[in-house]
Amino acid sequence: MNFLFIKTEKGITDLAYALQRLGHHVQIAESCTLDPLATAPQPSCAIIEQLIEQQPIDYVITYLYVPELSDLCNRLQIPYISWNYDSPTVSLFHTSVYNDCNRIFTFDQAQFDRLQALEVPHIYHLPLAADGVRASGLSLSDSDRETYRSDISFVGTLYENNLYNACRGMLPPEHLLPINQYLMRELCHWDHTRSWLSLPDETVHLLTDVLGYHSDVCDIFELPQELYLGILMLSRKLAEMERVTALSTLTEIAPVDLYTASSGDRLSGIRLHPPVDYYTQLGKVYQCSRVNLNFTLPSIETGIPQRVFDVLAYGGFLMTNAQPELSTCFIPGKDLVVFHDLSELKELTSYYLTHEEERRQIASHGRQTVLQNYTYEHLMTRMLALCETD
Repeated sequence: MNFLFIKTEKGITDLAYALQRLGHHVQIAESCTLDPLATAPQPSCAIIEQLIEQQPIDYVITYLYVPELSDLCNRLQIPYISWNYDSPTVSLFHTSVYNDCNRIFTFDQAQFDRLQALEVPHIYHLPLAADGVRASGLSLSDSDRETYRSDISFVGTLYENNLYNACRGMLPPEHLLPINQYLMRELCHWDHTRSWLSLPDETVHLLTDVLGYHSDVCDIFELPQELYLGILMLSRKLAEMERVTALSTLTEIAPVDLYTASSGDRLSGIRLHPPVDYYTQLGKVYQCSRVNLNFTLPSIETGIPQRVFDVLAYGGFLMTNAQPELSTCFIPGKDLVVFHDLSELKELTSYYLTHEEERRQIASHGRQTVLQNYTYEHLMTRMLALCETD
């Protein structure tokens, strides 16, 4: 089949190369990168339309859903596949999701259920995947082993640029109190599903009408303002608090290495490193760390984030917070280790740092599970089978 792959901001290109390895013809629109949350027409869409008209195309495909591209494909009657790694995927709150051309894939079962309840057509639930070819081909030099060696590591943002931090000095105590109560109640409690949270009407009014906070996103996308602000304020602030708390706590056990673009101002006793390149350096961190950590962004209700598949594909030992869908893909204790609260995280980290053989066996089994079941080739074969039978 013939595919036109369009790059998206913050998206990755692995699925395009996986399609090529499966024997399909894939053209990558090198000069075009689309923003899924664009609120104005994007010039690249004119180039994409020319590319579609110049050759036979069976599917246009992106990593993240782009409403403007969906409308273009619907007009040209070309099927459009989007694989979405974020939850909620804000761009899915758009009337274009009802276009018949769409084949929308989401990794979060709760998000899938919500869209299905809205009678969005051609919507599918599919877990994420890893690039098994790149992971299997990773080679480590002695210098790499020295550079990336770590007892405990985490690769990711601290989400300190959140709406709570931006506005807390301007919000009256009566508005901050319920927000703070929620944050303290949920902090480092990963034993239950967290739903998308909305801010109270009076807080939304204060933020928008009094303080002048406004986002074009809610003007274009059918995402309720109270939900959008709630995710920005509550989910991201909770993510920041959990990651700072957990990483700081683990320094009591062993040195912790953090690879991030965040400033790390609130962290002490942690070795800060700049971000690593996703394609060339990330796997070296995962392979050279005795314990790799995953903390799922709280707005991801049930699904398994990309980091889990990447760590395991590279043969890294992974400890992750509990998520409802983990047991649908992996066997906890055999493929990876799951923690439900801060105390358990600390206890399990201490245990596995001193039980090397068990740690290696779990890492090896987790890698085997991903390479046998959750590479892009495996998942895209399932994806295309669903598209072809729809």
